Amino acid sequence: MAVTLKDLSRETGINLCSVSQVLNNHPRAQSLRPETREKILAAAKRLGYNKNQMAASIGKKHSYVLAFVHSDMGTVEYMGRIQNGVIKAANARGYTLTVHHIGDSPEKLVHKLLGWRVAGVIFHIFQLEQLTPFVRLLEKENIPYGTVNLSNPGGIGVTTDDAAGVRSAVRHLRESGHKKVAYVYADSKVKISEIEFKHRRFQGFEDGVREYYPEVKKPLSLCFDYSRAQDLKYMTSILRSLLKKNADGVICESDALAVALNNVAIYNNCMVPNRFSLIGFGGSMISETSFPMLSTIIQDFEKMGMITTDSVIDSAEGKNTGSAAGNLLPVSLLVRESVAERIKVIRKGVK
Repeated sequence: MAVTLKDLSRETGINLCSVSQVLNNHPRAQSLRPETREKILAAAKRLGYNKNQMAASIGKKHSYVLAFVHSDMGTVEYMGRIQNGVIKAANARGYTLTVHHIGDSPEKLVHKLLGWRVAGVIFHIFQLEQLTPFVRLLEKENIPYGTVNLSNPGGIGVTTDDAAGVRSAVRHLRESGHKKVAYVYADSKVKISEIEFKHRRFQGFEDGVREYYPEVKKPLSLCFDYSRAQDLKYMTSILRSLLKKNADGVICESDALAVALNNVAIYNNCMVPNRFSLIGFGGSMISETSFPMLSTIIQDFEKMGMITTDSVIDSAEGKNTGSAAGNLLPVSLLVRESVAERIKVIRKGVK
């Protein structure tokens, strides 16, 4: 049976009010004698007392509970890495984390969160429009919220500088002797401009081509339906389109797209990087297990989750640390075997 404050009061012979103040770290606890506080804490540890966060929130503005709210966000791996960063930051600050899916009824979810007196909410979503059902009520109750892997102008939002990452990939291909680069991205039901990461990466490619390939009038890009990545005939047609356009360096919107393209290249005996170099985006585990090992642009997902969570907690605790809006974390290009120096390849007689 769980140990209660009354149990500790009986055990120590100290009144219930003082026990509660010490274990809830109330300012009034500092007026007690040090040996009294130590006696209460020692008894709590000895008896295995665990604070009831929800009960402790009664009469307060919020509890020490955070909510992590997500929509269907791509691969389990990178969402798990973001969530791991959120958990680490929450634990370090003494907060408990609950995890929720937006689902079909975000209105019901926000009322549930308000009922629990959550201290703050971390959102992992595609678009800011998904915040609409939450914002009014959260702001009315002064509950801070932030977005991870998505910027949030005027609020808390942390993501990576994807555009700079793709530009660095274009620069590397140019410096290693590639003559014609292409960008491959996944088809979407909405415009690229309406999904931040897709827009940033595409813009980074176009900017990179203008800077490092000034002779190119129109950057080469190719869109394909990722839901058909297992369709050999369809994927072969995508590969042939790239080969027909003589692309010798390809940057993909994600590691998943790059691996799909690499797989169909192997099937058609068109080996990377002999025929063309290939770079993905994300730094995922599949980039390490592809053959050849995939070059990729690495994002620090855990750090994104940690910074967003710390910012939300700071806001909940009234700390004036400044907004995390527009906080773009740097990315890094990791060059592996899927990228070759074209000059060396030509010397080996590979065309």
